[in-house]
Amino acid sequence: MMNKNNNEIVLAGLDGSNPLAFLAALGTMRTLTNALPAIAVKMAWTQHGGHWSPVISLNRSFDEKELTQLLFDHLEKDIQKHPVAFMESLKGAAPDHVYQLFRHRSDHAELNNKNELDWLSAMSADLAPEATSQLQTARRDYFFGNMKNVMHLTEFDHLFRTLFQTWDYGDSLENQSLHLEPSEDRRHAHQWYKPSGDPNRKKQGGMLGANCLAIEAFTLFQSIAVGDKLSTRGFSGNRADNTWWTWPLWSCPLDLDTIGSLLGLSALQTINPLTVELRARGIEMVFRSQRILVGKTPNLTPAESI
Repeated sequence: MMNKNNNEIVLAGLDGSNPLAFLAALGTMRTLTNALPAIAVKMAWTQHGGHWSPVISLNRSFDEKELTQLLFDHLEKDIQKHPVAFMESLKGAAPDHVYQLFRHRSDHAELNNKNELDWLSAMSADLAPEATSQLQTARRDYFFGNMKNVMHLTEFDHLFRTLFQTWDYGDSLENQSLHLEPSEDRRHAHQWYKPSGDPNRKKQGGMLGANCLAIEAFTLFQSIAVGDKLSTRGFSGNRADNTWWTWPLWSCPLDLDTIGSLLGLSALQTINPLTVELRARGIEMVFRSQRILVGKTPNLTPAESI
């Protein structure tokens, strides 16, 4: 790992062209911002080791282990204490239940702490109570349980391997994945074992730390109701054959609020974004992945630069 100075840390394990790694970078940024309210935390992207990696800028020095420990200490291990715990109550709930959740959280939201409302509006909408975020690619009946396991099982080493080492995909996928890694698109005709009975899933194929950090990025992708479906920040289309997720990589250090605005930039959603316009905003690369359905399971395709 190479640091530009003592106040910058390159997260060399994260590749910005990988959707799971990109979300892990955003989750890292959000967790650090919340953990260090008195410190200006910013993030940019730089070419490192043959890919684009995030650079975290702080106005104090951290080494790799200190940063990892800080993240580990501030990531919630018990999903029932996490703001996303409300999703368990949505299973089979009447549509009015979602409306009541929105009303209750909006009535109790405070200007200096709207975290719970942010989670609710990212993952659901009162006008489309049965819809899910387009970023939710794990099957609906597995999603909450998988998040619960990811939070509970992630240890210091999982985070360190995710952030600072080449990904070895050495963690189990069994009930502990958000299904955001394109390599998890495992179809019957493409492998020796039937996907649902593949014994290798219990041993390897996942990066647990990346999934844990990615959870914390969800509130940067707010959703609104469009008919009976949700339209999520950064996505275009709403059918199985026309839904795409587009994300930028930027070279100027930005704070969390500015990053949130950048993710929803309308210029990113054109078929061929204008390079000059994006470069003027500090955007160096743009990646796009298609959200497809394989049977009943959503998948993200490997991203392409556009």
